[in-house]
Amino acid sequence: MLRKSTALILVLLFVATAGPVMAEEMAREGSSTIRAYWTVTMTALPMDKELVQINYEGYGVVVGDTEKSFLHNASAHVVGGMLISKGVYENDSGLVTYTRPDGEKIFAAFKGSGQMGKGAKGVGTIVGGTGKFEGITGTIEYNRYQLRPPAKGVGASFMVGKGTWKLPEK
Repeated sequence: MLRKSTALILVLLFVATAGPVMAEEMAREGSSTIRAYWTVTMTALPMDKELVQINYEGYGVVVGDTEKSFLHNASAHVVGGMLISKGVYENDSGLVTYTRPDGEKIFAAFKGSGQMGKGAKGVGTIVGGTGKFEGITGTIEYNRYQLRPPAKGVGASFMVGKGTWKLPEK
């Protein structure tokens, strides 16, 4: 009987504390600092000695500054490309799909510039999402730092950014 009573008390305690948290509505807008680790595979298309087009596909993981960050614990998939002239690029661009732990997706297009083997800066424009993120807008300003490649043919980078977002009125 004591075990059943203890189990019942624990279940009631969980329902009383978890219910309001699960029912809590998400804010309609906000901002968050985010950090992401990326790995990418690249295809180089040389045009001449100092000009090359690089196309890439990559995967990453994102954490926010708090658990309420709109991208906290999201996985990410990126497809992009850049034209590099003498080691410098002004046109790194592509698309990112962020998949949140709840399965919802947020989509962003980005543009950046930098130097091969060094960092880059850019801005992502949030262009939409799925489910409760349908119609989301915003930006993600980022600095990307190149890391030592983890394997031959695989690039790695670390990104620090600040995202602001807004959901449409219901």
